[in-house]
Amino acid sequence: MLKTNIEKILRRSHFWRDVGFSELSELYVSNMLRVVALSTFMVFLPFFLWQQQYSAPAIFAFYGVFFVVRAVSDISAGYFVARYGPKHTMIISCILQIITAALLLSVPNRHWHIVILALPFGASASFFFIAYHVVFSKIKHTAKAGSELGHMQAFEKVGYLIGPFVGGVIGSVLGPRYIFLAATVLLFASLVPLFQTAEPVKVHQKLRFKELPVDKIKRDLFANACLGIENTLCINAWAFYVAVFVLTGSVYAQLGSLTALAVLVSILSAKLIGRLSDTQYARRILRVGAILNALTYIVRPWINSLWGVFAVNTANEAITAAYRMPFMKGMYAAADDLPGLRIVYISSMEASDSIAKATVWLMLAILAGAFDLRTVLIISFAIAGLASLGVMRERFAVYNVRQKA
Repeated sequence: MLKTNIEKILRRSHFWRDVGFSELSELYVSNMLRVVALSTFMVFLPFFLWQQQYSAPAIFAFYGVFFVVRAVSDISAGYFVARYGPKHTMIISCILQIITAALLLSVPNRHWHIVILALPFGASASFFFIAYHVVFSKIKHTAKAGSELGHMQAFEKVGYLIGPFVGGVIGSVLGPRYIFLAATVLLFASLVPLFQTAEPVKVHQKLRFKELPVDKIKRDLFANACLGIENTLCINAWAFYVAVFVLTGSVYAQLGSLTALAVLVSILSAKLIGRLSDTQYARRILRVGAILNALTYIVRPWINSLWGVFAVNTANEAITAAYRMPFMKGMYAAADDLPGLRIVYISSMEASDSIAKATVWLMLAILAGAFDLRTVLIISFAIAGLASLGVMRERFAVYNVRQKA
């Protein structure tokens, strides 16, 4: 029923399409359920590990190892997508994520080494995001990709609205470990839509990494790495800072509610920015969003109240959409401009992004051994702010065409 209703919405909103509603609605539904599942625990994960007596260097190292695994798995996932298709790859991702949730569920009893936790978690993320970017870049309508990204972001944000709130309630009432049990159930549900239609891309492809024009896309690689660094620090380092140094009492309920409320405010902005990404102002919006986002990291170390966290989270949700959505449209258009190299391009973008993020987290892990947690998190905010400005280095061809006066 959910898939049918979404397909009706798509037919009204995507009136320029002739085909592809089933594939697009299926992707929307599966991704939304996955987002609900992961967002039930992602925002709480650093604090959960902290509560389980993992040290600050170990927590930062966990994310470092996670992205080292991703850097390797991004390439492996590309080969898997080429061989078996993105849907089968997403199914593997979901199974790996379920294993991760099970490991996290048992942390209070087993206190797993961070490498054991990071291995399936990192591989799962790679297998999902490579497949997701490939299938969306393939089935999108190029001229209206911004609007379709707006719809995708809106559905994702519904997931982000539900997930943290549910996770916060479960963590406060039943205990944090039961968050991962709920996530496991939701991850199984996210598999169902993927079995409804056939693979949307050709399978049994051969990847030709040697043919990738690195000189042509080197600015894409750099800007994408900057976007990834800002994103991971915003999601994880900021949530860690808020949980440890701002919130008191029922941290899970407060953090979940703050995250959900901020997302609620931003749902409409996603659709608006999606439409604007299809106009001549897309690059200008990207740059303004990147600059404003960088400025938010100046004030974050001074936040010491619930209302302050809410204000920053709300502003961040709207501002980051302003540069992430035009960036994603530009990336998908760049993939279109490399016939036969779509999977190679996306895998390379993701792998370079993962290497950059692994470097930052491992550096923070080293710093955490020499400085106190608050200082290291403030350093991470400075890095995130600079990374946000680095996103402006993109030069996607779709935005290089001069508009007639």
